[in-house]
Amino acid sequence: MAAAVLLALASAATYAVSTVLQHSVAAAPALRGRGALSFAAGLLRHPAWLLGQAAAALGLVLHALALRFGPVVIVAPLLSTGLVFGLVLGALVDRRHPDRRLPDRGQWVAAGVVVVGLALFTASADPRGGRATAPPAGLAVCVLAALLVAGAAMLWARRPTAPSRATVLGVAAGTGFGITGLLLKEFVGLRPAAWPTSWTTPALVVVGGIAVYESQRAFQAGPLIASLPVMTVLEPLVSTVLAGPLYSERLAPGPLASTAQLVGAPTLAVGLFVLARCTARASPAVRGTASDRNRAPA
Repeated sequence: MAAAVLLALASAATYAVSTVLQHSVAAAPALRGRGALSFAAGLLRHPAWLLGQAAAALGLVLHALALRFGPVVIVAPLLSTGLVFGLVLGALVDRRHPDRRLPDRGQWVAAGVVVVGLALFTASADPRGGRATAPPAGLAVCVLAALLVAGAAMLWARRPTAPSRATVLGVAAGTGFGITGLLLKEFVGLRPAAWPTSWTTPALVVVGGIAVYESQRAFQAGPLIASLPVMTVLEPLVSTVLAGPLYSERLAPGPLASTAQLVGAPTLAVGLFVLARCTARASPAVRGTASDRNRAPA
């Protein structure tokens, strides 16, 4: 279990670097107003975005290794510490630049709430049982649901005047990332010889790829504050909730453990949501004129 915790934390830190790089490119003025194909082409030509994808690939490998050694109900919440890592690393870097805005007290308090909630939940979870692979039918239903949510979000976001475009795309991306985590658990639970022929492999690529694309469209469709909080909360929530029925991962029973879990999980979720909002509000892409913040690309 210790190996899974360390690998999950390392993955969270790597994902944090990836998110910062991806958002800095996707939210750039040069990409605003572009159609889907032109937007994707612009991302693929940008070195910083490609570097962000390399960091994401490393994070994915670490994520897979964490799932190889530990259960989803522990690994998924730990991955959410990427926001805390980003806050700490950003503060260390920005201290060397007097013109940059340092994290405020609200961000540090929210980060502390995340740590407390995570500590309560992981210490009391003590997952029992669990299996390496999930029932194919159940996992297929989750994949189908993720694709339906993604399709609905894309249709909604096609209308420039549709309200909450970034939030809707963030919901779809967060759901997709959560299902991707479940598929990754299935993937690492198979024998390597079975990877080329398993339906999990293309499903992992498709669902994960669509989730990445929708996260980029969410960054483009509106300010970071509109998509990052919901995306940050949904990813671990979807994975953790579905890990029970799919992989038979049961949390520790008993009044004391159950109470700590019921307090820790909402505390973690609230802390993540508030920290994501504070982080997004402090992002340079959010600060600007009101017309910039309200402009919806076609």
